Amino acid sequence: MKAWVSGLTAMLVLSVAGPASAAAQTTPPVYALDCDRAEAYSRQARGVAVIIVHAGDIVCERYADGIEPDEVWEIASGVKSFTGVMAAAAVQDGLLSLDERAADTLTEWQDDPERAAITVRHLLSQSSGLALPRESSRLPGYRAAIQTRARTRPGEVFAYGPRHFQAFGELLRRKLEAAGLDATPAHYLGRRVLAPLGIDVRNWAAVDGMPVLSEGASISPLDWARFGHFVLHDGDADGTGLVDSAAMAALFEPSAANPAYGLGWWLPHPRHAGSRGARGARGFLDTLGAGADFPELHVAAGAGGQRLYLFPELDLVVVRMTRGVDQDPATRSRVWSDRRFIEHLLVPQAAVTP
Repeated sequence: MKAWVSGLTAMLVLSVAGPASAAAQTTPPVYALDCDRAEAYSRQARGVAVIIVHAGDIVCERYADGIEPDEVWEIASGVKSFTGVMAAAAVQDGLLSLDERAADTLTEWQDDPERAAITVRHLLSQSSGLALPRESSRLPGYRAAIQTRARTRPGEVFAYGPRHFQAFGELLRRKLEAAGLDATPAHYLGRRVLAPLGIDVRNWAAVDGMPVLSEGASISPLDWARFGHFVLHDGDADGTGLVDSAAMAALFEPSAANPAYGLGWWLPHPRHAGSRGARGARGFLDTLGAGADFPELHVAAGAGGQRLYLFPELDLVVVRMTRGVDQDPATRSRVWSDRRFIEHLLVPQAAVTP
């Protein structure tokens, strides 16, 4: 990845890439980037950092008083976005395919017709059909995840929970072991992707010695932005594809069970607002209720308002971080609106033209 240029810019004009739609006969929207207003909105909801990267350059880097740039914060379910990239690396290495049956590796599932039909794609899109009982304070380990019975047929119902990702963790662990590779999925992601990018992920939670793939890792705002830039550019680092590009594109393909969700990433664009699965996201991803001209975005979202926003049409990466719900439980009680934050950040050009 190229060296980032850090240059604070109060107002930067952005336009949607590509020609106007011939069918719509409209001009692509143009936005002014207003870091000041976005950071002020974040701060009033206990935000500690806002990082904005445009076309590989840092154009906004703001921290609350007393916060150092290299401090790391727990990103909760933002970790799910790592898992999709982990799968894309495994595809490139010939370890798996997104549409292979999980039961080919998780042989315990072969005698259960519903679990035998689950694919890797079903696990990462949270539509595997696995029953998701109310979890205790202890997250399920890999063994508990693969012992979970199926409640619905795979691909039919979106059900948000950690067991899909923990089952994927056991599948990848077995693949790695058979190939004589890394001891854990987290080590694999670190060697294949994070270390080459200079990204430091710390304090990765584990159950029974294996990393939790749904939550429980910490990262600095700048490193999360660096990860986002890598993802936004299809897994390319200085012309070197670290992961399979087709698998990376699949991370952002809407699933049939929930068009507002891909593989480990939310896709909360208003065009998905009427879908059955998307309605479950309305409580925290209120961009679904915005107008149809709202910019395309992909989101890694964690409890406490931890956010990594990718705007592919604008070549824009935005990180908004708090201390996290473990270090600052009060973040749970603060109202956070993704839509309002983005509307503070991206101002239609007509609104700022003299």
